[in-house]
Amino acid sequence: MLSALQLIRTVMLIVTWPCGTILNSSIIAVYLSDWKKGVKLGECDQISLSMGCTNLLLQCFVTLGVAFLSYGLHLPFASKVSLAVGAVLWFIVFLSFWLTAGLSVCYCLRLVNPLPKYFIQLKRRLSSIITPLLLWSVAFLFILTVPINCMEGIATDHNTTTNYNISNTVAVYMIFDGILGIGFPTLITSICIVLSLISLLRHIRRMKQNTQFGSPQLKNLIGACRTMFLLMALNFIFFLVILRMILSPYNPETIWQTVVFSCVMLTPSGQAIVLIFGNSKLLSAWSKPVAPQG
Repeated sequence: MLSALQLIRTVMLIVTWPCGTILNSSIIAVYLSDWKKGVKLGECDQISLSMGCTNLLLQCFVTLGVAFLSYGLHLPFASKVSLAVGAVLWFIVFLSFWLTAGLSVCYCLRLVNPLPKYFIQLKRRLSSIITPLLLWSVAFLFILTVPINCMEGIATDHNTTTNYNISNTVAVYMIFDGILGIGFPTLITSICIVLSLISLLRHIRRMKQNTQFGSPQLKNLIGACRTMFLLMALNFIFFLVILRMILSPYNPETIWQTVVFSCVMLTPSGQAIVLIFGNSKLLSAWSKPVAPQG
């Protein structure tokens, strides 16, 4: 017989799995449809496609992980599965921060005017470096998450003294990984938001002098600032939830643990919604099926 909290988690799994899968699959479908038609994807589109793929993977993995943690911890291989869940979640957390930073840089380079001198060269070369940069980022972040997972696995097989030493080493690695995987991309995203806000204020000032000046660009700047800020906020909340879930003792029969699981399960859908409403192409693709036929 399921408890009340288990029933809540089951309902959340049933609801969030199709929602996150449909939303992120639609993002992937839009860009793959353009690619099949021979339309070249821009830098922002490539990163948005990568975010859709990442969130689709996250949705599937979180669904299986939460189901296992809720109902499968009695199995003999539960500890190894938990370590694997933790490693993948850390990898996706880092990747989400870096993809958000990459998307913020693309928005900033496309919309901010005038650009600082050191951004102009990057803007000229962005189209040629974006694909290798995404591939190298995935490889780098995968390598970044391996030491923590290995050391946590070793710690489960040794005595208390060894565990203490390994725990200290894991803490050092977590700080180092946090700086590279979260701190640095957050700094990049913040700089892009500040530059975009400065450009937005300049644009508003010009519009006050000339009401016909650049209305479409103003709308794009506002949308870019909103998208960057919301994605960064969602990533940070996701990071705090994952950190709390990994560091605190696991107890499935608490309201707090159910809240944590719910936040994790809702993250892929939340990021997909921000991407869809922040991109006119994606939003129009969703508007077509619900638009009245005349």
